[in-house]
Amino acid sequence: MAASGPPNPSIEDPHSDGELDLAEVEEEIIPEDPDADHPMDSDSDGDNNDDDEDSALDVINDSKAYFDGHSSSIFTISAHPTNPTLFLTGGGDDVAYIWTSAPSSAEDAAVVPRECKVVRKLEAHKDSVIATTFTSPGGEYAVTAGLDGQLQLFSASSAWKKVDSAQEVEEIVWLSAHPSEPVIAVGSNEGSVWLYDIENDAFAIRHVLYSHTASSTAGTFTKSGSLLCTVSEDGSFYAWDTSSGQSLVALTSNDQRFAIEGGLYSVAVSPSGNVAAVGGATGEIRVVGLPGGAAPAAGGRRTAGRPQAGGGGSTGGGQVGQIIASIHTHSESIESLSFHPSMPLLASGSVDGKIGLYDAARGFAPRKILDGHAEAVVKVEFVTGLGPQDGWVLTSCGIDGTLRRWDTRAGAEIACLRGHLGGNGAEGEGGILGFVQTKERVITAGDDGVSLIFELEGVAATGGVAASVVGSQSVAAAR
Repeated sequence: MAASGPPNPSIEDPHSDGELDLAEVEEEIIPEDPDADHPMDSDSDGDNNDDDEDSALDVINDSKAYFDGHSSSIFTISAHPTNPTLFLTGGGDDVAYIWTSAPSSAEDAAVVPRECKVVRKLEAHKDSVIATTFTSPGGEYAVTAGLDGQLQLFSASSAWKKVDSAQEVEEIVWLSAHPSEPVIAVGSNEGSVWLYDIENDAFAIRHVLYSHTASSTAGTFTKSGSLLCTVSEDGSFYAWDTSSGQSLVALTSNDQRFAIEGGLYSVAVSPSGNVAAVGGATGEIRVVGLPGGAAPAAGGRRTAGRPQAGGGGSTGGGQVGQIIASIHTHSESIESLSFHPSMPLLASGSVDGKIGLYDAARGFAPRKILDGHAEAVVKVEFVTGLGPQDGWVLTSCGIDGTLRRWDTRAGAEIACLRGHLGGNGAEGEGGILGFVQTKERVITAGDDGVSLIFELEGVAATGGVAASVVGSQSVAAAR
């Protein structure tokens, strides 16, 4: 039964543009050369048939439903916080879509794979839509961010029509939503970070944060929302108080213990908010202490200023602002980091195609290296909502076009799911650029312009140590 969510307006057709009518194409008549050699009809027909058979691609599709409204790569996907059938995607075609996976009828529900339907096509950007989000707490708004530097705001109460926009920077790199309030943060290509409140169908600037000296590459809120952690190509890390706009932790490449050549490109915060992990271009990770659980400092809203940024400085005591661990298990850039929701475990995904697991209870000592993806790993994320005995499931996706699930306790792959072009051997295209998930479903953002819905059950949903056949190949959960 679907959770309650904003009412869906009438479904639109994503393929409304006219298609080529072969009957209207003028045939080009080429005069026959009487001196030319003419192949035998029987040989020609036979060769063509053989070529067609040899070139046919044996496509494996493990998905149960799909959305193909985009005409170019899908760079970003977001799930509605209260309606599990509603999704928001943005792509290289400069548009975003709100779409639903809910079947329109019993007959539609029986179709596999089932085509998902457009709720609203969002046309407001002049360049690629590279980040999207629904706002907290109830998904009252959809926000899109583009390489054109624009933020666009769409309201559920207005049937997802555009209600506001903002442009303060040349190019937006990332977008993150506050976990419990209608607040968003964006990072720009020139290093500034912007916090916006969303009030009365409009963006309102809360803070402008200047300390990064090069592109801000990633950012995320702590679970409480009291801190915003950001990283940059210049190798710096800041933890900002979201109320006052002041930096409570500041580390830069001037500190040789923290420095990672080539800059930082990923960041994650532990569920407790006590530590942050950052990943860099050379495959190194640094783990830094945070003032977790600290109450937000009193401060004005909608202010702009330069935060306190003493190298390595912080407020509080203990390990706050200290480098807790330095890790180097990967040979190339760390693209994604994820903390387990309840266990002391950190996961990393790298361009080298490997996934690292680290034991937070033992100083983030390497626990296991998972090797399954044939190309760069784009995202890793632990599955939430599982019990303590079976809650060790990690999901990953990569440029090889496969979606994989792992039992991190056993250090084994428990599912390998295909459907995108890259996962079917189409070189150079069809990778998976992101996903959203529950324990039973994973919805992807494909470089081939398609979003696929994979449904999982048994070991693939909850983990375990039994052998299983999941997706398109047999995998053993205990190797």
